[in-house]
Amino acid sequence: MSAFAANGRFGETPPKSMGIFPAGVGARLFVAIDVGDAVRAEATRVIHAISSRLETVKTPPKIVWVRPEALHVTLRFIGEVTADAVPALCDRLAPPIAMTPFEVEWRGLGVFPSARQPRALWLGVVAGGAALGALEAEVTRRLVGTVEPEARPLLPHLTLARVKMAGAGIDWPKILQAQDVRGTRSPVDHVTLYRSRLSHKGPHYTGLVSAPLVANRE
Repeated sequence: MSAFAANGRFGETPPKSMGIFPAGVGARLFVAIDVGDAVRAEATRVIHAISSRLETVKTPPKIVWVRPEALHVTLRFIGEVTADAVPALCDRLAPPIAMTPFEVEWRGLGVFPSARQPRALWLGVVAGGAALGALEAEVTRRLVGTVEPEARPLLPHLTLARVKMAGAGIDWPKILQAQDVRGTRSPVDHVTLYRSRLSHKGPHYTGLVSAPLVANRE
């Protein structure tokens, strides 16, 4: 069977075959959707603009920006599993999902958990959030008995950066409100189970199996 090597990019769909894992090697897994090239382009523009603003402050923050090719929306983080557990997870997630494909519209910026102590910078959802929630619920249903359910409801967002050190004298609300975000949309017609591997160059992703969204014609 062939493996789909994403190499950190989410723009392609893997075949319906799982990757091959050497015996005894575990895997760090998550289920996600791709955001599309239009959103990646807008995110790149926004990242450059905010980064330029932050470079002018007296004590700039230490920020790790997400590479545009690695942008994605995680529906379910599974975590570390053994290689033996991977085939069963692929089988559970591979069947088509009885749900009409939809679009997610992105606009607006924010930080988690607060502007006083930011840890993550994100792009918000203004349309399609309910459909994302329904999709996440179906993924969760398929994983019942193999993965513990999330304690918190899905809060759809697209992480642009992680703040390692907050810096000083930064008016985050002012900076974010001043940044124009052009409304862009992500078409959602499949979900993918990914394996994540960390390296000194950042995370690399391998798609293991993809489930298409198919409108229920009954």
